[in-house]
Amino acid sequence: MENCDEKHFRFGPLIRFSVPEHHHVCLLCDASDPSHVIWTHGDGDVLVPEHDYDASEEQQRHLLLSDGGLCLLQLHDSDSGEYQCNEQPVAELQVLTGLDFSVSSGRTLLLPCGRSPKPKQRWFHRRRGGRREAIFTRFRNGTVKPEREDGRLGFMYDALQIQDLQPGDAGEYQCNGELQGRVTVLTALLMVAVVSSGLMILLMSVVFIVLTSTKCRRKPRYTAAQTLDDTELQPWTDTPTEWEESESWSTTDDIHYASLGRHNWSERPSRTPPDQDQNHVIYSSVITRAAVKHTPVL
Repeated sequence: MENCDEKHFRFGPLIRFSVPEHHHVCLLCDASDPSHVIWTHGDGDVLVPEHDYDASEEQQRHLLLSDGGLCLLQLHDSDSGEYQCNEQPVAELQVLTGLDFSVSSGRTLLLPCGRSPKPKQRWFHRRRGGRREAIFTRFRNGTVKPEREDGRLGFMYDALQIQDLQPGDAGEYQCNGELQGRVTVLTALLMVAVVSSGLMILLMSVVFIVLTSTKCRRKPRYTAAQTLDDTELQPWTDTPTEWEESESWSTTDDIHYASLGRHNWSERPSRTPPDQDQNHVIYSSVITRAAVKHTPVL
């Protein structure tokens, strides 16, 4: 591991790092007395340095430097979060996994050259749909040469460093011909769009559930109302065929009407047929005859 001297990690404001897992990064505590520093992580978990022989294997990945700095070795996903020294925020760390990295714009991205045994490192960048472009070279003697005019590129913690990540930095990164990562830069607008899409899907799901439950509640009421309507009196309208048939057998003037009702057979059990439905159609007829006209006898 490269020596973490002061020029590598002395920063003023809070630094936001994005580093692949299994790599390392070093942080500085700008304390007046380097021998009395307390490093905390996340919700206040105190980090135990390596020289504490009672420390667990997990805690031994934290190396305390003589000037109060802290190096985090063999990064795990659990190392993500904010780091404080003597209750002062120093850095916010994002540990990247796999080869597909989603990093917010403005962060500092570190990309190590994998397990390449070559001391010389030559870095290439290829944007989506574009050609591969050489961007940075580190020679055997440790000197570096940016291949393009971009003051944001450098070499730190044995890795290519890209400060203030921008949308134009998205794409594939290769070191000595091997893929080291595919970077997606998340801008504020893109993050708002993603969050808005999620909220829209959630809202549509809630509306669907509400409409479904409302429909299920209304269905029994509709069935009950329909049953009640069937028990009310209904008018009987003769069709032409029925009217013609009635005239063929009746020479008198008949007035017909019908009603559909439900008898309360429980009050009159003797009149209830055992196999008859409770809904009955009651037919009635009123027969009218023309008055006989008497002729006076002269």
